[in-house]
Amino acid sequence: MFKKASAVFALVIAASNAQAISIDLGAATGYNLFIKENFSQPGADSQGKIAIGGNANIGQYDVGVNYEPGTWRDGKQFWSEPGKYSDVLVVGGNLTTASYSWGNIKGNLVLGGGLTTGSSKNSVLGTTTKGNPIDFNSAFNQLTEVSKSLAVRGNTGGLEFKYNNWLLLNGNAESDIYVANITGQMLANATDLTALGLDKNDTLIINVSGKNINFDSVSYTNREGLTPLAVSPAQIIYNFYEAENLSFSGGLKGNILAPNANFNFITGDLSGQVIAKSWTGNWGAQANLWDGFFVPPVTVEPPKPPVATVPEPSTLLLFVAGLLALLLIRRKRA
Repeated sequence: MFKKASAVFALVIAASNAQAISIDLGAATGYNLFIKENFSQPGADSQGKIAIGGNANIGQYDVGVNYEPGTWRDGKQFWSEPGKYSDVLVVGGNLTTASYSWGNIKGNLVLGGGLTTGSSKNSVLGTTTKGNPIDFNSAFNQLTEVSKSLAVRGNTGGLEFKYNNWLLLNGNAESDIYVANITGQMLANATDLTALGLDKNDTLIINVSGKNINFDSVSYTNREGLTPLAVSPAQIIYNFYEAENLSFSGGLKGNILAPNANFNFITGDLSGQVIAKSWTGNWGAQANLWDGFFVPPVTVEPPKPPVATVPEPSTLLLFVAGLLALLLIRRKRA
């Protein structure tokens, strides 16, 4: 399984054999969306942070809505107190917003270029800083190598594509890892995915071949009486190691690694981290945040009230007897 820590810069899956899988996301760690080149989407929102290497046209798109105090949306809350924000949007090039946008960047902005003409200076709730803190070329060279290293793994167990729409994994994870290799066409046709041999501690790596893939919703619920997928979506990664163009619409829970693909998000909900070359989205395209590739939430035990110790009856009687004896001695002396 992914080993969770208070800060996650590298996720290492150590197998019991000599061939361990190491997933080091480097600069991409902690971002809901990590895009090498240009980003364009007029509306909707992301729950987490976004980093873009090229130019960004966000229109009215809300960035990092879980940094907005007082909203209490689903998922991890990032803000500590009103007025104190993190860097939720990093743009290496120029930024374009809608002229009437107000506070749609729910935190600080780090901008390498400038605001284009007609953009709203009021889009940022926090501060705006000039700079290029991320080397996107180096980051994506590393992410491409990560994608390649996952792609060479063979199937852990059996794989049946039942009825031409049901991905049925048959086998047990090895050292908490299960690898399934499928084609882009199989993913495009898939409506369901089940794997009876996996549990909540396992990580599912789905390698998807193909250069141009158009896919949509995949359900992890029960089918024909079989138990739903027990693996958390936070521990599922779809590795598009050959992809050049991806188009998505529908609902998908899991992380997407597509470092060399232009990603076209038509409509729907993507719950997980997305790493891609470029991004084009529409109004109905929502990016949600899971904690598998992010800093996990910390469970804090509520303070326990102090327990008053009550003396046992025998102890209490001895105490009272001793007190009476002390009083008698003092009276005799007086």
